[in-house]
Amino acid sequence: MKKKSLPNSQQKRKLLFDKNLNTERIISCGELYLREGRLNEAAELFSRVAHEEGLAQLRALALEQGDSFLYGVTSKGVEEGDDREAWEALGKKAMELEKYSHAIRAFRKAEDQEALEAAEQALKEVVSVDKA
Repeated sequence: MKKKSLPNSQQKRKLLFDKNLNTERIISCGELYLREGRLNEAAELFSRVAHEEGLAQLRALALEQGDSFLYGVTSKGVEEGDDREAWEALGKKAMELEKYSHAIRAFRKAEDQEALEAAEQALKEVVSVDKA
């Protein structure tokens, strides 16, 4: 059985912006990107057709990976996107993984000033070490 290949950028653009939106094809391609670990591209496709199941999978991965950008993209328009507790958890995971810029964004969304300041300080320490 032939393995499905990912669309090239031109094919993906056509798929996303074609007047005759092919929801099933977009979801199928999004799942391919997801399996290949290309999460932002999967998010772009799933968002285009509001595929909640795929977006939920990506939100869970974003929380596991401390990825505030992916979480934000996949949370647009859903109640979960405004959940301070979820942003707080994401920020803590990002801190654990030393993804300080993601932690800063998450703690801003969570409106946790103390954690935000700690993340900003951690980032400053990393940046100052790199300059030395």
